Amino acid sequence: MESSSQTQAEFDLLETVLFGEDVTYPWNPGECEDLDETPAFRDPLKVDDLNLGDRSPVFFAQLDSCMIYAQLCERFGTQVPAPLLKRICGLAKQISSRDLSRLDQLIACVQPLLPHSTMEELQGLAGPFATGIDGETPDYSVGHPWEQLSSLDQARLSLAIAHFTLQQLIVKI
Repeated sequence: MESSSQTQAEFDLLETVLFGEDVTYPWNPGECEDLDETPAFRDPLKVDDLNLGDRSPVFFAQLDSCMIYAQLCERFGTQVPAPLLKRICGLAKQISSRDLSRLDQLIACVQPLLPHSTMEELQGLAGPFATGIDGETPDYSVGHPWEQLSSLDQARLSLAIAHFTLQQLIVKI
């Protein structure tokens, strides 16, 4: 009995396929009058309405900043607190557009964060970073968390972070 019902179902399917209506798409767009009354469907989307030209440079600048911050977190995140990385990244972004020497840019990035370091100390510590060939970063990595570092090591690490950030900003420009 089961085979006869299966045979009947196959026969019905074959009959529908062979002799059924030729409607391949059962929806009739003419039946939907509501679509015709909606102005959004009648008028094509105007790119000018989106103001993409005005906002896209800001968007891409923010995207670049996020990418640089992500690189900082990946490289220095185990040693340095995230707020400090974010602050150095923000200062580097502001300072990179100024017409300063690389030494002055480095010092300006870290000086607000290191109130106990003198200008002379920072100049001496920033020298190797400022005179290095572009793209070449002196390797300064320490195996201790930020809180356990001496003020001198904190200054060196801050300058390494600032140097890395400024290099990334130059690449993005």
